[in-house]
Amino acid sequence: MISVGVLLGGRSTEHNISLRSGTFIYNTLDRSKFRVKPILISLQGEYFYPEDWDLDWNIPTEWMSQYTNEDYSGVVLEHFCNSLKAKSFSPWTDPGCGDCQIFVLGLHGGEGEDGRIQAFLEYCNIPYTGSGVLASALAMDKFRSNMIFEKQGIPVAKCLDIKKKDFLKHYNHENSGSTWDKLVSGKGIRFPVFSKPTTGGSSVGTFLATNKEDWEQKILTAFESEERMLVQENIKGREVSCGVLEVPEGNVWEQIALPPTEIIPQSEFFDYQAKYVPGMSLEVTPPDMDKGWIAKIQEYSLLAHNSLGCSGYSRTDFIVTDDGIPWILETNTLPGMTGTSLVPQQAEKIGIPMKDVFNWLVRLGLERKNIPWPWV
Repeated sequence: MISVGVLLGGRSTEHNISLRSGTFIYNTLDRSKFRVKPILISLQGEYFYPEDWDLDWNIPTEWMSQYTNEDYSGVVLEHFCNSLKAKSFSPWTDPGCGDCQIFVLGLHGGEGEDGRIQAFLEYCNIPYTGSGVLASALAMDKFRSNMIFEKQGIPVAKCLDIKKKDFLKHYNHENSGSTWDKLVSGKGIRFPVFSKPTTGGSSVGTFLATNKEDWEQKILTAFESEERMLVQENIKGREVSCGVLEVPEGNVWEQIALPPTEIIPQSEFFDYQAKYVPGMSLEVTPPDMDKGWIAKIQEYSLLAHNSLGCSGYSRTDFIVTDDGIPWILETNTLPGMTGTSLVPQQAEKIGIPMKDVFNWLVRLGLERKNIPWPWV
């Protein structure tokens, strides 16, 4: 048996989604091959884990509607500690979290998906699943990853990275719209525009603006919690997302693009609610579109995965315009793993159980550290 720890939570704005992803991973991991324990990182950065393995753990689904985002994390943490007898500890003195041989990362966003936790685990020489330090950092930085995608020939909409300090330097509340004129005008970006945290995910903090006054007020609010915001010209079309998996063929790893999913949100765009609240979006796998378009989406997903240096799996999001061109939005190195997430849907569509996916991710993580997989 291999001892596996599942990291969930974390200090990012995607903490609550990570709680759900990590719980799904914990309950799906193959107990015939692994003994498993969950390790919860609180919003304050404290680490908690139980002493025992393979305990019953789940988050009541109704809690998402019963509690606000602010209360949800605290309720889950209290439930975690009480039901599993979990205690806090320092990762600096116990980086293996009680003899874990490898960590499956159920984290999202900053300090989970941006390379920092990966760097810590590398420093401690502990195997983990998913992409390494550099690929994680590049993918999380939407502006820099867009530069890489563009060099690879993937269509990228015009965009600009704006730092909070630069915005505040030019902001004048008495002259609405002046900040746009000073920072963005002349860059070729036209309204409407999307703005989103340059190093965020799960559509947290994303908004659409139709004029410079609207944009200025919304981005001012966003900068209350963010240091950088990406402003990108809005491409009108169909929202499509495509996962990539690395699958073992004997002793060789083959990269495959999963069937893409078209997302038809009930809201203005594929925002946080549309992603994670059942019934808020219609998801069609594969989309009802030309097979050549689908093949191009899969080609670009594989190209994005490789150009960033991703490992294990990834998911890349696009807007497909009426002429069949997939305009890339971003690549996620730790895509969502909740009950409504896209990669599990796509894998299921071609008959790949998520239990197998997690087996492969653990195997690849071990092999990167030259630890043999016992079940070949």
